[in-house]
Amino acid sequence: MDKEYEVKTVCYQGLPYSYSESAAKSLFEGKQYINKESFDDVFKDVYEGVADVGVVPIENSTAGYINEVYDLLLEYDLYINYSYVKKVDHCLAGISEAAFNDIKEVYSHPQALAQCKDYIKKHSLTAKNEINTAVAAKKIYEMNSKNSACICSKEAAENYGLKIFECDINSKQNYTRFGAISKNLLTNENHNRISIVFSVPHEAGTLNEVLSVFSQYNINLCSIYSRPDLTSPWKYLFYLDFNGNLLSQEVQEIMYRLKGELPFVKILGSFQMHP
Repeated sequence: MDKEYEVKTVCYQGLPYSYSESAAKSLFEGKQYINKESFDDVFKDVYEGVADVGVVPIENSTAGYINEVYDLLLEYDLYINYSYVKKVDHCLAGISEAAFNDIKEVYSHPQALAQCKDYIKKHSLTAKNEINTAVAAKKIYEMNSKNSACICSKEAAENYGLKIFECDINSKQNYTRFGAISKNLLTNENHNRISIVFSVPHEAGTLNEVLSVFSQYNINLCSIYSRPDLTSPWKYLFYLDFNGNLLSQEVQEIMYRLKGELPFVKILGSFQMHP
Protein backbone atom coordinates (compact mmCIF):
# COMPACT_ATOMS: atom_id res chain seq x y z
CA MET A 1 0.00 0.00 0.00
CA ASP A 2 1.23 3.48 -0.88
CA LYS A 3 0.61 6.70 0.99
CA GLU A 4 0.67 9.05 -2.00
CA TYR A 5 1.87 9.25 -5.57
CA GLU A 6 2.27 12.01 -8.13
CA VAL A 7 -0.49 12.43 -10.68
CA LYS A 8 0.45 13.95 -14.03
CA THR A 9 -1.96 12.36 -16.52
CA VAL A 10 -5.68 11.73 -16.02
CA CYS A 11 -7.95 9.85 -18.41
CA TYR A 12 -11.74 9.72 -18.53
CA GLN A 13 -14.44 8.25 -20.75
CA GLY A 14 -16.20 10.47 -23.27
CA LEU A 15 -15.57 13.80 -24.94
CA PRO A 16 -14.62 17.20 -23.50
CA TYR A 17 -17.51 18.93 -21.69
CA SER A 18 -18.79 15.61 -20.37
CA TYR A 19 -19.60 15.12 -16.69
CA SER A 20 -16.58 12.82 -16.43
CA GLU A 21 -14.24 15.52 -17.70
CA SER A 22 -15.71 17.97 -15.19
CA ALA A 23 -15.11 15.46 -12.38
CA ALA A 24 -11.55 14.80 -13.59
CA LYS A 25 -10.73 18.52 -13.53
CA SER A 26 -12.30 18.94 -10.09
CA LEU A 27 -10.27 16.07 -8.64
CA PHE A 28 -6.99 16.84 -10.44
CA GLU A 29 -6.71 20.47 -11.45
CA GLY A 30 -4.17 21.50 -14.06
CA LYS A 31 -3.13 18.01 -15.19
CA GLN A 32 -2.89 16.45 -18.64
CA TYR A 33 -6.31 15.06 -19.57
CA ILE A 34 -6.87 12.16 -21.96
CA ASN A 35 -10.37 11.33 -23.18
CA LYS A 36 -11.15 7.75 -24.17
CA GLU A 37 -14.05 6.13 -25.99
CA SER A 38 -15.00 3.49 -23.42
CA PHE A 39 -14.61 2.59 -19.74
CA ASP A 40 -12.49 -0.37 -20.83
CA ASP A 41 -10.12 2.02 -22.62
CA VAL A 42 -9.76 4.07 -19.41
CA PHE A 43 -8.92 1.01 -17.32
CA LYS A 44 -6.52 -0.26 -19.97
CA ASP A 45 -4.62 3.06 -20.10
CA VAL A 46 -4.22 3.09 -16.32
CA TYR A 47 -3.21 -0.58 -16.22
CA GLU A 48 -0.60 -0.07 -18.95
CA GLY A 49 0.76 3.14 -17.41
CA VAL A 50 -0.40 5.48 -20.19
CA ALA A 51 -2.26 7.48 -17.52
CA ASP A 52 -1.59 7.77 -13.79
CA VAL A 53 -5.28 7.70 -12.88
CA GLY A 54 -8.63 7.26 -14.56
CA VAL A 55 -11.79 9.05 -13.44
CA VAL A 56 -14.98 7.01 -13.82
CA PRO A 57 -18.53 7.19 -12.43
CA ILE A 58 -19.11 4.73 -9.60
CA GLU A 59 -22.77 5.21 -8.74
CA ASN A 60 -25.71 7.54 -9.23
CA SER A 61 -28.23 8.51 -6.57
CA THR A 62 -31.11 7.78 -8.97
CA ALA A 63 -29.93 5.00 -11.30
CA GLY A 64 -27.65 3.10 -8.91
CA TYR A 65 -24.23 1.51 -9.43
CA ILE A 66 -22.34 1.46 -12.73
CA ASN A 67 -22.06 -2.30 -13.24
CA GLU A 68 -19.39 -2.18 -15.95
CA VAL A 69 -17.03 -0.18 -13.75
CA TYR A 70 -17.24 -2.70 -10.91
CA ASP A 71 -16.57 -5.58 -13.29
CA LEU A 72 -13.55 -3.76 -14.74
CA LEU A 73 -12.10 -3.09 -11.28
CA LEU A 74 -11.65 -6.82 -10.86
CA GLU A 75 -10.66 -7.54 -14.44
CA TYR A 76 -7.78 -5.04 -14.35
CA ASP A 77 -6.99 -5.35 -10.61
CA LEU A 78 -7.12 -1.59 -9.99
CA TYR A 79 -8.09 0.44 -6.91
CA ILE A 80 -10.32 3.39 -6.09
CA ASN A 81 -8.21 6.16 -4.53
CA TYR A 82 -10.31 9.31 -4.59
CA SER A 83 -14.01 10.12 -4.50
CA TYR A 84 -15.92 13.09 -5.85
CA VAL A 85 -19.68 13.66 -5.79
CA LYS A 86 -21.09 15.86 -8.54
CA LYS A 87 -24.64 17.23 -8.77
CA VAL A 88 -26.04 16.32 -12.17
CA ASP A 89 -28.41 18.66 -14.00
CA HIS A 90 -29.39 17.27 -17.39
CA CYS A 91 -30.91 19.33 -20.19
CA LEU A 92 -32.68 18.45 -23.44
CA ALA A 93 -30.94 19.91 -26.49
CA GLY A 94 -31.27 19.75 -30.28
CA ILE A 95 -30.31 21.62 -33.41
CA SER A 96 -31.20 25.30 -33.63
CA GLU A 97 -33.73 24.79 -36.45
CA ALA A 98 -35.79 22.31 -34.42
CA ALA A 99 -38.84 23.03 -32.29
CA PHE A 100 -39.70 21.03 -29.19
CA ASN A 101 -42.69 19.39 -30.90
CA ASP A 102 -40.39 18.10 -33.67
CA ILE A 103 -38.49 15.81 -31.29
CA LYS A 104 -39.30 12.11 -31.52
CA GLU A 105 -36.12 10.44 -30.19
CA VAL A 106 -33.49 11.31 -27.61
CA TYR A 107 -29.89 10.08 -27.36
CA SER A 108 -27.75 9.82 -24.23
CA HIS A 109 -25.78 7.50 -21.99
CA PRO A 110 -28.01 4.74 -20.53
CA GLN A 111 -27.52 6.13 -17.02
CA ALA A 112 -28.64 9.61 -18.12
CA LEU A 113 -31.65 8.10 -19.88
CA ALA A 114 -32.52 6.22 -16.69
CA GLN A 115 -32.18 9.40 -14.64
CA CYS A 116 -34.63 11.16 -17.00
CA LYS A 117 -37.02 8.26 -17.62
CA ASP A 118 -40.06 10.10 -16.23
CA TYR A 119 -39.45 13.07 -18.53
CA ILE A 120 -38.90 10.79 -21.52
CA LYS A 121 -42.12 8.89 -20.81
CA LYS A 122 -44.13 12.07 -20.23
CA HIS A 123 -43.20 13.41 -23.67
CA SER A 124 -43.45 10.03 -25.45
CA LEU A 125 -39.85 10.13 -26.66
CA THR A 126 -37.91 7.10 -27.90
CA ALA A 127 -34.68 6.59 -25.92
CA LYS A 128 -31.50 5.77 -27.85
CA ASN A 129 -28.29 4.65 -26.10
CA GLU A 130 -25.01 6.48 -26.64
CA ILE A 131 -21.67 5.89 -24.91
CA ASN A 132 -21.50 9.34 -23.28
CA THR A 133 -23.64 12.46 -22.84
CA ALA A 134 -21.12 14.69 -24.63
CA VAL A 135 -20.81 12.12 -27.43
CA ALA A 136 -24.60 12.28 -27.75
CA ALA A 137 -24.46 16.08 -28.07
CA LYS A 138 -21.85 15.87 -30.82
CA LYS A 139 -23.89 13.22 -32.60
CA ILE A 140 -27.05 15.35 -32.63
CA TYR A 141 -25.11 18.27 -34.10
CA GLU A 142 -23.70 16.05 -36.85
CA MET A 143 -27.04 14.33 -37.56
CA ASN A 144 -28.67 17.74 -38.10
CA SER A 145 -32.14 16.22 -37.65
CA LYS A 146 -35.09 18.15 -36.25
CA ASN A 147 -36.57 14.91 -34.91
CA SER A 148 -33.56 14.00 -32.75
CA ALA A 149 -32.32 15.50 -29.49
CA CYS A 150 -29.93 14.57 -26.69
CA ILE A 151 -29.74 14.64 -22.92
CA CYS A 152 -26.51 16.26 -21.79
CA SER A 153 -25.04 19.03 -19.67
CA LYS A 154 -25.62 22.68 -20.45
CA GLU A 155 -21.89 23.05 -21.17
CA ALA A 156 -21.92 20.20 -23.69
CA ALA A 157 -24.97 21.59 -25.48
CA GLU A 158 -23.41 25.04 -25.78
CA ASN A 159 -20.03 23.71 -26.87
CA TYR A 160 -21.50 21.56 -29.64
CA GLY A 161 -23.73 24.31 -31.00
CA LEU A 162 -27.10 23.00 -29.82
CA LYS A 163 -30.23 24.76 -28.67
CA ILE A 164 -31.38 23.97 -25.14
CA PHE A 165 -35.10 23.25 -24.93
CA GLU A 166 -35.33 22.60 -21.20
CA CYS A 167 -32.98 22.27 -18.22
CA ASP A 168 -33.18 20.23 -15.01
CA ILE A 169 -35.18 17.43 -16.65
CA ASN A 170 -33.73 14.67 -14.45
CA SER A 171 -35.08 13.46 -11.13
CA LYS A 172 -34.45 15.92 -8.35
CA GLN A 173 -31.50 15.45 -5.99
CA ASN A 174 -29.54 13.70 -8.73
CA TYR A 175 -25.89 13.10 -7.83
CA THR A 176 -23.16 10.98 -9.37
CA ARG A 177 -20.18 9.71 -7.37
CA PHE A 178 -16.98 9.51 -9.37
CA GLY A 179 -13.88 7.60 -8.36
CA ALA A 180 -10.24 7.93 -9.39
CA ILE A 181 -8.69 4.55 -10.15
CA SER A 182 -5.02 3.59 -10.18
CA LYS A 183 -2.66 0.63 -9.78
CA ASN A 184 -1.91 1.71 -6.21
CA LEU A 185 -3.88 1.04 -3.05
CA LEU A 186 -3.51 4.26 -1.07
CA THR A 187 -3.72 4.78 2.66
CA ASN A 188 -4.10 8.15 4.32
CA GLU A 189 -5.11 9.28 7.80
CA ASN A 190 -7.94 11.38 6.32
CA HIS A 191 -9.56 8.43 4.54
CA ASN A 192 -12.97 7.53 5.99
CA ARG A 193 -14.42 5.06 3.50
CA ILE A 194 -13.30 1.59 2.34
CA SER A 195 -14.65 -0.52 -0.52
CA ILE A 196 -14.22 -4.29 -0.60
CA VAL A 197 -15.53 -7.22 -2.65
CA PHE A 198 -15.98 -10.75 -1.37
CA SER A 199 -17.66 -14.08 -1.99
CA VAL A 200 -19.25 -16.38 0.59
CA PRO A 201 -19.71 -20.13 0.79
CA HIS A 202 -23.03 -21.26 -0.67
CA GLU A 203 -24.54 -21.99 2.73
CA ALA A 204 -27.42 -20.51 4.68
CA GLY A 205 -26.49 -17.61 6.95
CA THR A 206 -22.96 -17.04 5.64
CA LEU A 207 -23.62 -13.48 4.44
CA ASN A 208 -25.19 -12.60 7.77
CA GLU A 209 -22.10 -13.94 9.55
CA VAL A 210 -19.87 -11.63 7.48
CA LEU A 211 -22.00 -8.58 8.24
CA SER A 212 -22.05 -9.45 11.95
CA VAL A 213 -18.26 -9.09 12.04
CA PHE A 214 -18.62 -5.37 11.28
CA SER A 215 -21.32 -5.07 13.94
CA GLN A 216 -18.99 -6.60 16.53
CA TYR A 217 -16.49 -3.80 15.85
CA ASN A 218 -19.25 -1.14 15.73
CA ILE A 219 -18.38 -0.33 12.09
CA ASN A 220 -21.06 1.45 10.06
CA LEU A 221 -21.96 -0.19 6.73
CA CYS A 222 -22.75 2.30 3.97
CA SER A 223 -23.92 0.04 1.12
CA ILE A 224 -23.93 -3.54 -0.06
CA TYR A 225 -24.39 -4.58 -3.65
CA SER A 226 -24.27 -7.95 -5.42
CA ARG A 227 -23.06 -8.75 -8.92
CA PRO A 228 -22.77 -12.08 -10.78
CA ASP A 229 -19.34 -13.66 -10.49
CA LEU A 230 -18.24 -13.62 -14.13
CA THR A 231 -15.84 -16.51 -13.49
CA SER A 232 -18.42 -18.81 -11.86
CA PRO A 233 -21.95 -19.11 -13.30
CA TRP A 234 -24.82 -18.72 -10.79
CA LYS A 235 -22.49 -17.44 -8.10
CA TYR A 236 -22.32 -13.88 -6.82
CA LEU A 237 -19.84 -11.35 -5.50
CA PHE A 238 -20.77 -8.85 -2.82
CA TYR A 239 -19.49 -5.28 -2.96
CA LEU A 240 -19.45 -3.53 0.39
CA ASP A 241 -18.66 0.06 1.40
CA PHE A 242 -18.09 0.85 5.06
CA ASN A 243 -16.80 3.70 7.21
CA GLY A 244 -13.25 3.26 8.42
CA ASN A 245 -9.56 3.65 7.76
CA LEU A 246 -7.13 0.94 6.64
CA LEU A 247 -4.57 2.25 9.13
CA SER A 248 -6.84 1.57 12.13
CA GLN A 249 -6.43 -1.57 14.23
CA GLU A 250 -10.15 -2.37 14.06
CA VAL A 251 -10.24 -2.43 10.25
CA GLN A 252 -7.01 -4.44 10.06
CA GLU A 253 -8.50 -7.02 12.44
CA ILE A 254 -11.69 -7.21 10.36
CA MET A 255 -9.79 -7.73 7.12
CA TYR A 256 -7.62 -10.40 8.77
CA ARG A 257 -10.73 -12.29 9.89
CA LEU A 258 -12.48 -12.01 6.53
CA LYS A 259 -9.43 -13.20 4.58
CA GLY A 260 -9.17 -16.21 6.87
CA GLU A 261 -12.86 -17.16 6.64
CA LEU A 262 -13.99 -16.31 3.09
CA PRO A 263 -13.15 -17.95 -0.25
CA PHE A 264 -12.33 -14.57 -1.77
CA VAL A 265 -11.96 -11.03 -0.46
CA LYS A 266 -10.25 -8.00 -2.00
CA ILE A 267 -9.89 -4.38 -0.99
CA LEU A 268 -11.18 -2.25 -3.89
CA GLY A 269 -10.19 1.11 -2.52
CA SER A 270 -9.63 3.53 0.32
CA PHE A 271 -10.59 7.19 0.02
CA GLN A 272 -12.10 10.23 1.68
CA MET A 273 -15.84 10.73 1.29
CA HIS A 274 -17.01 14.31 1.78
CA PRO A 275 -20.51 15.03 3.11
